Amino acid sequence: MTGLLYAAIVALWAAVLIPMWLRRHDDDQARRIERHRTAMGALARLPETTGRGAAATAARRRNVVLGALAGLVVATGAVWALGYASGWFVTASMVLLASYSAGAFVAYRLQNREESLRALERSSAAREARRDRHRMRPVPSAPDVVHHRPAAVSPSVQGEAWDEVFDQTA
Repeated sequence: MTGLLYAAIVALWAAVLIPMWLRRHDDDQARRIERHRTAMGALARLPETTGRGAAATAARRRNVVLGALAGLVVATGAVWALGYASGWFVTASMVLLASYSAGAFVAYRLQNREESLRALERSSAAREARRDRHRMRPVPSAPDVVHHRPAAVSPSVQGEAWDEVFDQTA
């Protein structure tokens, strides 16, 4: 009998708490969706950046890490030369420096390639804009057009002048 009483109490609490939990979960999800929409709207309003600031920061960071690893190689070499550490520490620091240098070199090459592609896209977009601007020039209206009528050449004119005119019309 007590077990049945406990089961009834748990069922009543579940009937109260589960709808409350579901409602709160739906409200949280709606808030998250609204925050996402707001953030995406803010991103859409931002001006387009070229990414040069991020590239410069990444290059600076690579140089700092390379300097720190080179300093580590020098420090471990000095500690090894003084006899306080084994040669494995120097070898390990040199392997770290070499592997990071290779990765930094690849990143540098990729960064240069992306910058050149962006420059190429900008130049092709500018070329297209110029081309479109030339295509879209207004056609002059009838009063602006000046008609030049060629001077009449009489057939009695003999010689080179008549041959030039004849050759041009042939």
